[in-house]
Amino acid sequence: MTSDKSIKKKNSYTLDLTSLLPFKILLSEKENSLELIRGVMSGKINLDSIKLEIEKFFPILEEDVIFMIDNSQKVTLEYSANAHVSTKDVEILVQEVISKELPLTLFNRSTKKPMTYITRNLLGIPLIGSLYFGVIDRGTNLLQIRAITGCPLNCPFCSVDEGPASQTKIRDFIVDTDYLVDTYNQVVSEKLLKNTEAHLDGQGEPMSYPYLVELVQKLNDNPATNVVSIQTNGWFLEEKLIDELAEVNLSRINLSINTLNTQMGKKLSGRGDYPLEKILELAEYIANSNISLLLAPLWIPGVNDDDIEEIIKFSLKINSNGDKYPTLGIQNYLLHNQGRNMKGIKQKSFSDFNKQLREFEKRLGGKDLVLKPYMFNNYKTEMIQNPMKVNEIIDAKVVLFGRKENEIFAIAKNRLIHVINADNASIGKRIKVRIIRNRHNIFFAKPV
Repeated sequence: MTSDKSIKKKNSYTLDLTSLLPFKILLSEKENSLELIRGVMSGKINLDSIKLEIEKFFPILEEDVIFMIDNSQKVTLEYSANAHVSTKDVEILVQEVISKELPLTLFNRSTKKPMTYITRNLLGIPLIGSLYFGVIDRGTNLLQIRAITGCPLNCPFCSVDEGPASQTKIRDFIVDTDYLVDTYNQVVSEKLLKNTEAHLDGQGEPMSYPYLVELVQKLNDNPATNVVSIQTNGWFLEEKLIDELAEVNLSRINLSINTLNTQMGKKLSGRGDYPLEKILELAEYIANSNISLLLAPLWIPGVNDDDIEEIIKFSLKINSNGDKYPTLGIQNYLLHNQGRNMKGIKQKSFSDFNKQLREFEKRLGGKDLVLKPYMFNNYKTEMIQNPMKVNEIIDAKVVLFGRKENEIFAIAKNRLIHVINADNASIGKRIKVRIIRNRHNIFFAKPV
């Protein structure tokens, strides 16, 4: 005999998850999961987690919730119930489940490393004090804005050992846009700045940030912002992105191109698929846009000497926005204890390096190759308050695991502190640390 409940007609509903969620969505029946992708950021949500929460809060059985994907790759959630259930209420619940679970599975698709999403509510983590992310004030009107770590390239000269082949970096970070901009606004206000450059750089590739256009727009919303610039290796450049950045008034792109030779490009990027020709085309596209272009090659003695002259000629050929800023920012190769150094390469003294740049100026007709801060309207200012001194012993709270083995982040006095050699620390634990470095409000410490 069939019960009345079983013969009662069910109402069917469909949620378009592809339209609902600001991610590219992949449905994997094998893994029983949704993979959510936004740029390099990716994470997975177990389908059963969503089904169980729906069953918990609504008169819907778990087996009556089905995830579907069609030929156009649109992902939908379909459910049926004996009584009316508001699709809006189900949408809200699905978004809540994803917002809680996604941070637990995030990873960087470029580096294949786990990624931590830094928000205002994550353990009260401040965005001042870290070398990896946040806002850095080095005592000028230029503030460094670091939204994301990680890089798709494996450059053999990388000063911070970035990229998929890194031997030291085990974790990446990404920062919530609004929290980052609020911190920027706070620092601008504290420094009483009226003419600020917000420079997007970092230990990694800034253009891998999934919310880059939004970030530039919101930085420009501060009336004290005069310039928003970005450093990039060009890997993520596309005409569409350049157009979007021009629309939100990005001022300048500092583009690292170290050679005009395809094979040398592969060698110096550590990638056999390095798209040099595409990047050169996009460099010219930038030069013809409303965004100023500065080519920033690294001069590696004995490796790309001939390329530097060719890059100068290339810049003189394509660049039409040279009246605003210098168009070339040639960098001197330096050795770094914490980075990757090319075997047998010695660094030049800056006096010799600058002498050679001036010879290029005379011979090729380039100008302003020896860069000075005034060329970018940068000048010295008072720094924000530095609340901790070297050798000071601080009571701090552990809030995050760091990017390296045995590195953690602790907080004290509204600052983040890199704590090294902290192999026994656990999240939430209070520890005593001795400050060993505090330059530019970037703090390093050791456990006491």
